[in-house]
Amino acid sequence: MKTEKMASTAAVICYGFGDLASQFVWTFVGSYLTIFYTDIVGLAPIAASAIMMGARIWDAFNDPMMGAIAERTRSRFGRFRPWIAFGCPFLAILGVLTFTNPFGGGSAAGVIWAAVTYIAAGMVYTLVNIPYGAMAAVMTEDTNQRNKINTSRNIGMNLGMVIVNGCSATLMLKFSGAGAEVANGRGYMMTAVVYGILSIPLFLAVFFTAREVVQPSGEPAKFSAVDTIRNLVTNKYLMIVALIMLLQMTAFMGRIAVAAYYVIYCLGSFTMIALIMTIPSLGAIVGSFFAPALAKKLGTRNALMGSMLVQAAGLLIMYLAPFDNMTMVLVGDCIFGVFNIGFAYSLSLVADSVDYMEWKTGVRTDGTAYATYGLATKIGNAIGGSAGVLLLAAFGYVANAEQTPAAMNGINTVVNLIPAIIFILAAAACLLWDKSDKDMEDIREELKARRGNIDQ
Repeated sequence: MKTEKMASTAAVICYGFGDLASQFVWTFVGSYLTIFYTDIVGLAPIAASAIMMGARIWDAFNDPMMGAIAERTRSRFGRFRPWIAFGCPFLAILGVLTFTNPFGGGSAAGVIWAAVTYIAAGMVYTLVNIPYGAMAAVMTEDTNQRNKINTSRNIGMNLGMVIVNGCSATLMLKFSGAGAEVANGRGYMMTAVVYGILSIPLFLAVFFTAREVVQPSGEPAKFSAVDTIRNLVTNKYLMIVALIMLLQMTAFMGRIAVAAYYVIYCLGSFTMIALIMTIPSLGAIVGSFFAPALAKKLGTRNALMGSMLVQAAGLLIMYLAPFDNMTMVLVGDCIFGVFNIGFAYSLSLVADSVDYMEWKTGVRTDGTAYATYGLATKIGNAIGGSAGVLLLAAFGYVANAEQTPAAMNGINTVVNLIPAIIFILAAAACLLWDKSDKDMEDIREELKARRGNIDQ
């Protein structure tokens, strides 16, 4: 009887460093780039919206292509690991360049600069993070260890958010100069430099500790855009989890993109960004330690569905809280945070969909499947940053000015009520997933038997 191939303890722990590094770059971009564009560069809301949505339209083509390329990579380091090491320095550099604009938002050159740097940063994020995400499904053959690997990633993600959301405002004010009450352009750029430098060794830790123990049988097929798209859309369970993740990421990452407006203009303090945006990530780190046990008891799908419903309840409490009732705001924030554990479950469902596709067709699509995760992350962030900023303008938001009561209520709606509704829709979408954890375990056992027959 063949023993299961498993990842080392160091690899499981260090895998979370990759998402920690990603948050240093991408959460900072997602949390502050919109307000940097409108309040520092001077881009019109419609220009910022067009840039972000244009980037996401390109990602719809770029992300699956990168997944297909990674799947077909063959090297002595594996299919996915080389991309992590190669791409991480470029991701750090482009993360900094997004927070620069030598031309200013009032000129065509300023708009072009913002568009090019943002789209390029998204492309390099894809180059690094699709291979990184795909690693989780090929580092081990053991179901429980796969959940631990994804939990490690969830902890890394939320730890990164704690650091970014807890430290960014202070760092930006410090780099903005003595006596600054609001960050200036230099503050944003230098903070991005700090996070970029920190991200590189964390990505390299994943490269040096991880190993790809699950390998596809046979030689890679030649790249075909048609086949790549067909493999995605014909995988029923990948399409279901893609829908869940799109809603989940829109609610979560989209909210992050506009949350600073709520803290600054509704709660009335730039420095409170650290508190309000750190609490959910701290709560998620605590909740993550219980996530594997909860999935084991309830099943992965049910645990995911329940976590998102409770998150929606936390956001509704924040929405209903008067702006001067900080106790109620913080209670809702804590509830939202402790149950911010759904991403580990979503990633496990992606891995299940990859196994299902291999079981059904004999084709293993790790890279293209995990492209859906990266694409959902960026689409969610863009919807918050583009549609969100347009909604803010429609409610009467004016940059760097005292907001009217109608504008403040509009900000509250965009930041808290709309994401709560989207989380509820995501929970409802979970009902489409009709495979139990036992069903997926049976599929993996059959796949192991097939690979064993091929190896003999």
